[in-house]
Amino acid sequence: MLVSRPLLTLIFATVRALTYMHMIAKILSKVIYFSFALGLSAPLAANLPSEIEETIASQFTPLFQAVTQELSENQAMYLQNPSAYADFINTRVKSSWDVASTTSALIGKPRFLALAPVEQSSLVAAVDRTLMRYAFEGLEHYTAQIFDVVDVVVNQQGTLGWVQVRMQSPILLDLNLDLLIKRTDNANWKAVDVRFKGITYVSIKKHEYRDIIEKDGVTALIETLNQKNAEFFNDVCRQASPQLKGIAPC
Repeated sequence: MLVSRPLLTLIFATVRALTYMHMIAKILSKVIYFSFALGLSAPLAANLPSEIEETIASQFTPLFQAVTQELSENQAMYLQNPSAYADFINTRVKSSWDVASTTSALIGKPRFLALAPVEQSSLVAAVDRTLMRYAFEGLEHYTAQIFDVVDVVVNQQGTLGWVQVRMQSPILLDLNLDLLIKRTDNANWKAVDVRFKGITYVSIKKHEYRDIIEKDGVTALIETLNQKNAEFFNDVCRQASPQLKGIAPC
């Protein structure tokens, strides 16, 4: 949402089985974020200054153009060189996603704020790595889809909005994915969730995350995520050149 890394992640996990549909079939299979307690429930402003929407579009349109270009031209190379793909995500995609806000929404803001700083940072890092995993899981299922921004809407307060992204596929029907975005303190816009067919990623995953915390504590959740991510990337890197050892994500 396939996406995320949420972005790519949350975008490519759609491509995976339709399964974003894995951050859009791992994420769809498992995507299906929360219609955020951040509340886009406020009415959308019909008279919102067009400059705000244009600003948002000018940020996310080039991003999805870059995603389309990189995947269409370099998919084979990225499959052989995971470090190059991780570098693309970290340098071009990651800055457009607020992983801390996504993490907060997944476990609940009061619980997140109550965590010790080291617990917060460790959990955010684990979620960030999970989103990176989603992006890698979606990579091998990419089949020439084209991503483009088709609409932007913002609430009356100018604090939250949706960016609608169309995924055009040569073998499947076109799909629309929505990124939930929020305005940061420095007036930038970042994605925090992804929605497909009215269902958001957070709304699906939050129950699993919260159940683990309630039963075994936040450390158990961090360890669970880290173990899944380590197993996945160990397998990815085992198939890559030994020269990449020690270079993210290896």
